[in-house]
Amino acid sequence: MNDEVQKKSGIYAYVLSARTKEDEKLLNPRQFDKDTALTVYNQQAHKCPFCQAQGIETEYDFKDMHADHIVPWSKGGRTEISNCQMLCTQHNLQKGNK
Repeated sequence: MNDEVQKKSGIYAYVLSARTKEDEKLLNPRQFDKDTALTVYNQQAHKCPFCQAQGIETEYDFKDMHADHIVPWSKGGRTEISNCQMLCTQHNLQKGNK
């Protein structure tokens, strides 16, 4: 029933495992849920941190931003609020897996 679980076929293997950080990948919890994204969006005052680093103070609509992993998921970054940042579309697409 967890919105973060993208791979339902991995549930049994996860439940039967030792439940290490690596075992979480069995569930493919890659996408942030809407509530997490909205919380981070509000914490950032509707602004993209990459834009702000360039001196741009644009406030974006929620629909114009992407929830992004600070530490990439492919490099062990977890799908949790402390590893989430909201980026404008342009910066998220430029960032890639960095």
